[in-house]
Amino acid sequence: GAYFTIGFFATNVSFSQSSAAFVETIKAGEPITSAAVAVIYGIERLSREETLSLATIVVGVLLSTIGNTTSDKSASATSASGALQSCLVVMAANLCFSFRGLHQKLFRSQPHGKPAVLDDLNLQYRMQQTGFFLLLLPTLIWNTRTIMHTVLGGALTLQLVKRYLMLSIVNGFAFTSYNLASTFVLTRISVVHHAALNCVRRIFAIIVTSIAFGLPITPLAAIGIFTSFCGFMSFTHYKAKRQRQPKPISTLLPMSAV
Repeated sequence: GAYFTIGFFATNVSFSQSSAAFVETIKAGEPITSAAVAVIYGIERLSREETLSLATIVVGVLLSTIGNTTSDKSASATSASGALQSCLVVMAANLCFSFRGLHQKLFRSQPHGKPAVLDDLNLQYRMQQTGFFLLLLPTLIWNTRTIMHTVLGGALTLQLVKRYLMLSIVNGFAFTSYNLASTFVLTRISVVHHAALNCVRRIFAIIVTSIAFGLPITPLAAIGIFTSFCGFMSFTHYKAKRQRQPKPISTLLPMSAV
């Protein structure tokens, strides 16, 4: 729950400090951090083909994001120091999400963490609950003065309240649905596979955004989309192929058991 909350908090901070395209470019490296964390903690083993496929996904997302940025005339320039700061914040978010996946897998491997004992809906509810209690006090400390100034200063109108409530409901529904689906999928696939699938999600976000807002997809973005899709299909193929291979029998077993 703590990694989940800090990850989203760091992501929101990075979006406020830099352009969305820059943030998404750095977040494309999440499969790499997830793979490193999973391998270091010994819950995942990757073949050379799977590692190359992950790198292909990252390159594809980078190309599509850069290509989408070049078509956006309103993209704001970021100073070198601001870019470095945003990069560090996004990398911290990537690590938090990687550790969130790791600890969910470790929790699911324990008897009290089995889906029959605690299903995905209740697990996600507890993560959201943890985030609420972690951020409640800092939010009150940092925003009480601004809220009071807005209310007492007469800037708070009925139309603004309605708009805020509508956006809060839509955003809350989308946020909850996405994270519940993420928890559901992560329970059933590996940490690295989940991170790769989450990375491909950014490609669909670019496509949907282009269709909804009438933004053209540049040739570079199209190449990136195709590259990322091929990388994901390659990763899925080689992972399934490795899982179908018979596991070697441990040499520690007595010969009568072989």
